[in-house]
Amino acid sequence: MDKQHKKKRRRGPYRKNTLEAEDESELTLSVDSSDANLKEEPYEVLEVLKQQASSSSSLNKRRETVHNQSPVASAGGKTYTRVTNNDHAADSTAQVSGKIDEEDNNKDEFDEIAEQFQDIPPDNESVKSEASLDDDDDDDDDDITLEVLLDDPFIGRKVEEEEQDDFFFDLLGNDTELTIEENLNNDTDAEPLYLGAGVSIGAFMLLIAIFSTKYNLIGDGVEQLLKIISLALPVGHKLCSSLHSFKMYFRNLRNPLIKHFYCATCLAYQQNNGDENCTVCESVMNKANKRYFLEMPIENQLKNLFAQNNFYDNLQGRFKKHFDNSYEDITDGTLYRNLFNNNGPLSSPDNLSFVLNTDGAPVFRSSKVSIWPVFLVINELPFKIRMKKENMILAALWFGNEKPAMGTFLKPLQNSFVSLKNGIKCFSPERGEFQSKCFLLAATADLPARSLLCNSVQFNGKFGCWKCTQPGETAPVGKGHTHVFPFQKENPMGPIRTAESVERNSIQALRNSREKVKNPSVCGVKGPSWISYFPHFDCVQGIAIDYMHGVLLGVQKLLLTLWFSPKHKNRDFSISEKSDQLNNRLENIHPTLDITRLPRPITDIKYWKASEYRSFLLYYGGPVMYGLLDETRFQHYMHLVNAIHILLGHSSVFDVNKAENMLMSFCENFESLYSRSFMTLNVHQLVHMAEGVRCLGPLYTHSCFPFEDKNGFILKLIRGTQNIDNQIITGISFVQKLPELKQNCLAKGSAVERLCHSIENPHPIQRGEKIGENAYVLGGIRQRQLSEDEYDALCRFTGNAYVMDSLPSFMRLEKDNCLIYGIEYARMTKRDNSAIIFTAKSNDVNFGRVRCFLKLVENIPVALVEELNCASYNDTSNLLSVKQSHIVTVVPVNKIRTLCMLINIKDENQMYVCKFPNRLECD
Repeated sequence: MDKQHKKKRRRGPYRKNTLEAEDESELTLSVDSSDANLKEEPYEVLEVLKQQASSSSSLNKRRETVHNQSPVASAGGKTYTRVTNNDHAADSTAQVSGKIDEEDNNKDEFDEIAEQFQDIPPDNESVKSEASLDDDDDDDDDDITLEVLLDDPFIGRKVEEEEQDDFFFDLLGNDTELTIEENLNNDTDAEPLYLGAGVSIGAFMLLIAIFSTKYNLIGDGVEQLLKIISLALPVGHKLCSSLHSFKMYFRNLRNPLIKHFYCATCLAYQQNNGDENCTVCESVMNKANKRYFLEMPIENQLKNLFAQNNFYDNLQGRFKKHFDNSYEDITDGTLYRNLFNNNGPLSSPDNLSFVLNTDGAPVFRSSKVSIWPVFLVINELPFKIRMKKENMILAALWFGNEKPAMGTFLKPLQNSFVSLKNGIKCFSPERGEFQSKCFLLAATADLPARSLLCNSVQFNGKFGCWKCTQPGETAPVGKGHTHVFPFQKENPMGPIRTAESVERNSIQALRNSREKVKNPSVCGVKGPSWISYFPHFDCVQGIAIDYMHGVLLGVQKLLLTLWFSPKHKNRDFSISEKSDQLNNRLENIHPTLDITRLPRPITDIKYWKASEYRSFLLYYGGPVMYGLLDETRFQHYMHLVNAIHILLGHSSVFDVNKAENMLMSFCENFESLYSRSFMTLNVHQLVHMAEGVRCLGPLYTHSCFPFEDKNGFILKLIRGTQNIDNQIITGISFVQKLPELKQNCLAKGSAVERLCHSIENPHPIQRGEKIGENAYVLGGIRQRQLSEDEYDALCRFTGNAYVMDSLPSFMRLEKDNCLIYGIEYARMTKRDNSAIIFTAKSNDVNFGRVRCFLKLVENIPVALVEELNCASYNDTSNLLSVKQSHIVTVVPVNKIRTLCMLINIKDENQMYVCKFPNRLECD
C-alpha cells in the first residue's frame, strides 16, 4: 500500500521530460506526423489537422461550457453542485481573423478569412469541406488548406484541482469538484462578530485573511491564530475556530479554470482528453505523457473588475486629453487612434484594449521547471492603476520543463479574443448593464519570447529583425562568429515588414515545410502564428520593441562591457584602466528616493539589474563618463542618452523626430567607433524605436518592467514543489478579488478599513497639514531661528524688513506626489531629495536645493532654496551642468515645479542636474 501511495504522489505534470527542448536557433517546421521530436507549432502537421478539422463539427460552433452541474447537496443555506467533465464538449474553431468586419458577425468564418489568402495558387483557392478532408486523409499530396491555419481542436475541457496543505494556496479551496453558488457576503456577513462588537463577521474574516497572506502564515498557523483570538472573545461569538471552516468561507473566490491537454513528447494539442494515443506523434497518452496548461477565462475576470466601484470611471481618461500631436500614453499612438477615430470601436467608453506579455521564469534553481504566464494590461486605466497586480489579468499559464509551443498555447486565447471582439455583457455600479468589446492592441516580450510568439527565427539568425527584412550578415568575433546588422545608409529602416507580408511569408514557409525544403523559413517567418490572427491586431506594428531588454540589458550593458571589460583592454575603445575612477564617482552619487538601488561599482556589473542600467543610462552615465571617454565617443553616447530620455517622456512630434535622428546617428557611427562585430540586433532595433513610439506611445507604456515585477510576484506564490499551478492560481484569484471583498466588507473611512490598509502597508507616509494644492507637510513643525542670509532673502521676498526672525519650519514636503526633503534633514545620508526645478517671478526655469520650508505669518508656505546657476539652459536636454551660487532665495511652494536629481562629480568639480523623463515609471 505504501508503494502504491508513493507511486500516486509521483503522478502529476511536473515530471522531467525525457525529451529535452531543442535549441531555439535550430528549430524547424516539419509536416511528418511520425516525427516524435517535433517541438514547434504542432498544428502545422497536415494529416493531423485534417482529422481534427473533421471532428465534432467544431468549425462553426460557438464556445460551449463543459461544466454540467447538478445539485447534489445543500447545507446552511448554501447550494453545492458537483462539476462534471464532458470529454466530448464541442468548441469553436480558432476563427483566426484579425480584420473581420464587425457589422457582419454572422458571416461564415472561412468565407471571411479566405479573402486574406488570395495569393495562394489556384489549386489551393477552394476551402475543402469537412467531408472532403475526411475522404482525403490518406492523400499526402494535398496542398495547404485553410484548416491548416485555422483548425481549433479544442475539446474536453475540465476543471480539476488537488489538495494543498499550505493556507495561502488552500485559502480559496482546492476541491473545485464542489462549487458554492452563493455570494461571499450573505446576510450573516454584516452581523457583528459578537453581541455589541464594532466589527462584522465579514470584515474580521477578511482582516485575518489579509494578515495571513501578508506574513506568509501556513495553514496550521492560521488555525492556531483563530483559536487564540477565540479565547479572547466572549461566549457566543461567531468566529470560526477551524481551518476548514475558515477556508469554506472564502471558497467561492476562485476564478474558473480550464485545463487544456497536450502531448509531452511533441507538445501537440489534444482535442480529446480520452484519446489513448497522441494524434500527432502517436505516443501513448498515459499520465506521464499527458501534460496540460491552464486558461483563466478573460471574460470572468473582466466582469469582476467592472463590478468594482470607480473602475468604469477610471477608464474614461482617454476622453480628457487636450493636447494633440503629442505622445503621453499608449492611447496617443497611431494603433490606438486607428481604432478610436471615426467612431472606431475604442471610441465607445464601454470598450477596452490590452497589452499582452509572456515570458519564462525559472521556478527552482535545481530544476528546469519554469512558468510562462500570459498577462493582459488594460490600456484605458491610468498608468499606475493599470499596473497594479489586482488590475492585471492572468489569462493563461504554461508550466513545465519545456518552453511553450505557441501553436498550442495561444489557441484558446485567440478564441477568447474573437468572442471579446463581439462583446460580453458586463455590469458596473456607475454604468449599469452594458456590452463591452475588447481588443488586443500590442504585445511585448524579450527577443526569445517574441520569436516564439511570432513563430520567427531567433534574434541571432538571418532576418531576425521583426520590423524590417534586412537579412544581416555573419561577422567574426573572438574565436567564433555572430550575426550582425550593419547600418544601411540608403535605407536604415527598410525594407519594412508588414502584417500582409508576414501573412504571405507564413503561407510560403508552411508550403516549404511540407515540401521538406532544407530551410523552410521565408524572410525570417517560420510559419503561421496565432497572434497574427487576433482581431484588429497588427502582428508587426503591434509587437513592441521592449526598451528594458533591448536598450538597457542590450545596448547599455554592451557599451559598459566594451569600455571596462578586461578582455577588450587592447582595443582602442577600452578604458578598463579607469575602472577605479568610475567606481569612485558612482560611490559618491546620492540618488533620490525614486531610485531603489544605490549605485554599485562597475566590478559588480554581472549582478546589475535592469533598473540599475536604467539609472546609469538616464542619470549617472553622462556625468560619470565625462572625462573618461574621449570627446567623440562621449558625444556619441549622449545621442543614445538624450534620445531614450525623450522617448520615455511626454514628447511632441518634433521631439520624436529629433530622437529618431539621434538614434540614426548613433547607429551610423557605431561601427567606426567600436566594431562591426558588435552591431547586434539590439543596436539595429534602435533605428525602429522612434516609430514604435509613434505607434504605441512612450516606451514605458509597453515596457516589460511592470511584467517582470509581476513574474516575481507569481514566483513568491510558489512555496512548494507540488501543484505549482494550484498555488499560483489560488494566490492570483485572492489578490484579484481583494478590491471586491474590501468594497463589500469594509465601511469606507472606518477604523477597520484603516487597520486593513495598515496591514497591507505597514509604513505609509503620514501626511500632515495641507498647505496648498496637492501639497502636504510631512513630519513635525518646529521654530527656526533664521540665519543672516536667510533673513535677507526673506526681506527681499516681502519687499521690506520682516518683523520676525524666528518662524515655524519643517523639513519634508509632499507636492504632486514628489517627496522633497531639505538639505538639513539629518536622517537622509545616502539619498538627496533636495534638488528642485522652480519658476521665479519672471517665469524663468531655475534650479536649486531646498534648505527647509517655512510658514510665514501670512500663512504662506515657502522654501528656503540655495540657487544653482545654469549657464546654458536647454529645455529639451535632460542633463544640465550647474554651479553652486551660495545665494539663498525664498520660493513659494506653489512655484516648485518638480523634483530633479543632483549629481556631484567631486574629482572634476562639476555638478549636474538630471530631469526625470516621467513621474509614472518607477523602480
